[in-house]
Amino acid sequence: MSATVKRSDTCGFQSFTLENGVLRATVIPSLGGRIWDLVDCKRQRQWIWHRDDVKLAPAHLNSTYDDVWAGGWEELFPNDAPGPFEGRVLPDHGEWWVKHWHVEDSSDGHVASLRLTCETEVVRARCTKEIRLDDRSNTLHVSYRIESLEPSLFHFLFKQHLPIAITPQCRLSMAGGRVVPVDPAFGTRVRDAAGFDWRAAAAGGDGIDLSRIPPRDSREREFVYVLDAPEGWCGVDDMERGATLRFAFDRERVPFVWLFLSYGGWRDCYTAVLEPCTNFPKNLEDAVARGRAAGLRPGEVWETRARVTLGQAE
Repeated sequence: MSATVKRSDTCGFQSFTLENGVLRATVIPSLGGRIWDLVDCKRQRQWIWHRDDVKLAPAHLNSTYDDVWAGGWEELFPNDAPGPFEGRVLPDHGEWWVKHWHVEDSSDGHVASLRLTCETEVVRARCTKEIRLDDRSNTLHVSYRIESLEPSLFHFLFKQHLPIAITPQCRLSMAGGRVVPVDPAFGTRVRDAAGFDWRAAAAGGDGIDLSRIPPRDSREREFVYVLDAPEGWCGVDDMERGATLRFAFDRERVPFVWLFLSYGGWRDCYTAVLEPCTNFPKNLEDAVARGRAAGLRPGEVWETRARVTLGQAE
């Protein structure tokens, strides 16, 4: 079976579905170019979380992200938290998720591909996102290109925002790293700013085992950074379905992982959001001061890649 790209309709919006009999991904260009569905065809496992109480709809630059977030795999650029920075007022969760991305090219055969483009306004940049699925492959590849159209240097955050549809039979998986809270006042259990080692905690040592996912009625929630991960991936294993998702990223460009975990404790949502990111910490000014933020000079180009592999859980 070859890899195909087909136009379709998703919740009333034009979408494009890449499929090869092993994996199926549905993209909605007009809604931030988000990937709405990511399906393991062999195990019939749909991995991307959709919010129960929020309808999929267009948003605008002044939208409050938490109020209108419907789910789907998005990316954040040029920021997360809204507010003034380097002479601009940055919108909530950046610009990409509210943009109507244009379909510049699509093709299928041995490789199915979809190339999307947009230009951002608050920070002027020409942006490209290309999604690729090879024939018979269980891996979806996504590449990103950001070209500065600004007359001077600007700093930015680029972050993945992949919410996973979870159950208590799922497990979070990381190669390791140091876990510290984004905001010690937010988490249910992770409140020690000193943090702990992911692998040691999962093995029963000091710290909190975040690999295990509690039920929705636990009402737990966490928002953490994972620093100094020895390998560039994170993922989820569904032990009940025998399915696994591995999210690989470019550690040179995207060295940090954030995890937003709501087990009923934040707006009754039940999801684990995987967030590989360029920056640490969340505050842009602090990240720039620490030398842990991305930046572009006039005419410069910033590129990175990510891939998601769906397979059999061991």
